[in-house]
Amino acid sequence: MKPYVYFFFLIFMFSSCQSGDKLEVVDSKPDWVIEENKMIDIIMDLRVVEAAVYINSNQLPRNKTKDWEFVMKKHQVADSVFIKSHEYYAGYPQVLSGMYEQVIDRLSEMQAENYENQ
Repeated sequence: MKPYVYFFFLIFMFSSCQSGDKLEVVDSKPDWVIEENKMIDIIMDLRVVEAAVYINSNQLPRNKTKDWEFVMKKHQVADSVFIKSHEYYAGYPQVLSGMYEQVIDRLSEMQAENYENQ
């Protein structure tokens, strides 16, 4: 019976690896969805603001709502549109994961630059 289990497992793996449908849908996303590059910029700014909270933990607590509003205003995006766009991309885990990988790469570059300048 084990060969059958392996056979079905392989069929399942090959069928789940097909990503053509997911990427096509993202290419033809609705007009209200924020573009991937802009989403990456917004997510990055949100993480930088979030990091400021931890760096300045001995000072008065920051107003996270104001920080959020600042980032949304900077990118000229309504927070509801950002949230809906994030939820849209969450339906495509490979795409969202790639976006977060780019955020991590950019933040790592910023950290390295700051380290070199000290």
